[in-house]
Amino acid sequence: MAKAGWTHQDILTHYYSGTTVAPVDGPKTLRIGLLQGAGQVTLRAQGGPVELHEGGPAGPLLATIPDGQSWTVQASSSSFLILDATGAQFAGAAGSVSSKVAVRYKPLGSRVDLAEAGHTYARGYLQLALYAPCEGCAPKVRAVAILAPQAYLYGLGEVPSSWPAEALEAQADAARSYAFNMVARAGQHRAGCDCALYGDPRDQVYVGYDKEAGTGGDRWVAAVDATKGEVILSGTQPISAFYSASSGGYTENNENVWGGTPLPYLRGVCDPGDYTSANPYRTWVVGALSAEAVTAKLRPWTGDIGTVTKFGQTARGVSGRIEAIVVAGSTDTATITGAELRTGLGLRDDRVWINSDRLVRGTIRTTYDDLMCAPGLPTGRRVKLDGGARQRFAQGAIYVNAQRNLTVWLYGPVQQAYVTAGQAGGPLGLPRSAIVRLTTVPGCDTDECDRVVFETGRMYFKASTGAWPLYGPVLDVFLAHKGVMGKLGFPASGVVAEPDGSTSATFEGGTVTCATDGSCSRSPA
Repeated sequence: MAKAGWTHQDILTHYYSGTTVAPVDGPKTLRIGLLQGAGQVTLRAQGGPVELHEGGPAGPLLATIPDGQSWTVQASSSSFLILDATGAQFAGAAGSVSSKVAVRYKPLGSRVDLAEAGHTYARGYLQLALYAPCEGCAPKVRAVAILAPQAYLYGLGEVPSSWPAEALEAQADAARSYAFNMVARAGQHRAGCDCALYGDPRDQVYVGYDKEAGTGGDRWVAAVDATKGEVILSGTQPISAFYSASSGGYTENNENVWGGTPLPYLRGVCDPGDYTSANPYRTWVVGALSAEAVTAKLRPWTGDIGTVTKFGQTARGVSGRIEAIVVAGSTDTATITGAELRTGLGLRDDRVWINSDRLVRGTIRTTYDDLMCAPGLPTGRRVKLDGGARQRFAQGAIYVNAQRNLTVWLYGPVQQAYVTAGQAGGPLGLPRSAIVRLTTVPGCDTDECDRVVFETGRMYFKASTGAWPLYGPVLDVFLAHKGVMGKLGFPASGVVAEPDGSTSATFEGGTVTCATDGSCSRSPA
């Protein structure tokens, strides 16, 4: 979407309905949960020394890890044990280290690598704390990064730094909004992590200095700086800005995914950026699956209903995702949710069609996305035509004219009349234009008027007279007399073939009749 010229504000207000983008004063610091349930942590100093302080970063200095060395902090019964690079207990540490240790590096110009988390950190400081994960359990270590929101965002590893600047800025705003909303709702000391946000996919993936130091990291930092303080607002409050790597072309209403109260900013919308070759999940197929395999995979949710024979009565959300589906077995039926179907069959998503290829691909998908999904959900597969292709949707159909390198959407009365006329196999052939609104024709300022040009004919629509196809000699006469701008006006019927081979059509201002020898007359003349 950024490549297509959308600004980050355009992108965000599209996906998050009814929102605005503006700066706010957020929390001064964030607590990011890096590690939970560890027996020990391994700290390696990089680019300079790393200090360990009792309690907080301003507390008594316990030890200094020299540059390049790895030390270990172990959980003990009531305090930490610190082991130096040789594995020896650091002198004087026994019994003197409390249940909290601050790891200080930024003011020293150094970094620390936390081996168990798999990342290096250069901003803020780390807090190591002892805690009991359950009653009677041995103490464990948790590690929390404490840093300013901007510093947190610098280390966010959610998207490639090579993306266009507006895409990076959209991600920065979404991530900042999610973080501020989470703090407002759950605080900074959530059970399980003693943090505001987990540093993994439970919230947002935080990889620390690795993001800044990675290829193009300066571009990501620049995007964070360019949007400093900026968030997505519903009213005056930062939103819970959920996002995903791929939507399959349409997002879903929040209540259809997680249940709960519908949120006005989490409405399902068309996702025109999803269909890109860079996205390996834009379309996918699972199967074929045998009846025995499907039966076994779904049994935890269906119970014993015999061998699965078919699916039916599918309820779908606005995106086409399955909310509920009836599974018919040889002895009984069961209704399961889309999430259960997805889990049981190992699907990437529950925006699926079973035993029916309704994937929207190629130029039809490009046109569909350009229309912001206005044709609605697909109702059938892409069908090859002589010289092109067609795919039907809830609202009309999209046609490909390969010779013209043209893909267009026909809908409403025009599409209905085209189907009646035999579509591409009828006298009109494939379309060579989209539906064009006629606004300069007399009477069309108050009455909707449209025109479509086909390979061998035309279709005209006026709300008061209907949609009618014209072709052959009748069309030639019509066009020779200035078409809808002439005295004939709009057609009031299609071309009618008489038993003797002659053809005729009725118009607002008269009729045209053409004999088998090609001669035509107009009444009134």
